[in-house]
Amino acid sequence: MNRILYSLAIALICGTSIACTEQVSSNQFNNNQPTSRPSTITDTISVEGEKQKITLNLYNKPDLNFTTYVPANRFVDQTVSSGEGTAVWFYALQPNGKINKNVYVQFFFPGEKLTWKEAKQRLVAPKGLFAINKWQVVNSSQAKEDLYPWAKEKIVFRQQGNSNIVGVLFIGEYNGQAFWAVQHYPAEFGDGFEPLASKMFKYLQLRR
Repeated sequence: MNRILYSLAIALICGTSIACTEQVSSNQFNNNQPTSRPSTITDTISVEGEKQKITLNLYNKPDLNFTTYVPANRFVDQTVSSGEGTAVWFYALQPNGKINKNVYVQFFFPGEKLTWKEAKQRLVAPKGLFAINKWQVVNSSQAKEDLYPWAKEKIVFRQQGNSNIVGVLFIGEYNGQAFWAVQHYPAEFGDGFEPLASKMFKYLQLRR
């Protein structure tokens, strides 16, 4: 039980430490995509009531078990892998080109075989990811209208203390194997970030 939690803690540390062994790439994404998915697509987001058309690039790396589309020139990806699992972050880029590590989407694929219910138990356990990060559950839902096709449960959270960090974690399951996806951001970034981040969840495809 503690092995996967240790892995998560290491992954979170690696997200903010240059001393960790990691694979960091720019916002130029791998073009080795399946023929069934074009390298770029366009979509529309709504920001403060205004519709905006955006371009998204296919994110497809052979050593990862998912593909998705990522808003072009908006994120930098980072992958940390071990025998305990694989974490992939998409950190938001600020207008000046700098990375904001408080604003990200993360996908985590445990190395251990877990059902989504087992994954949830570990995430919200006294020494689980929510406790480590001081994430307080605001509400949760298993209603289909609140979920993506791959998701089993949605958990809305906010960080305890003086932080204004909020977010949502979706627990998914593919071929009996659990994974989860997180949006994490300061509350004041929500209007601009959430519409972009949700596209990565919308276009997520699992494989293997």
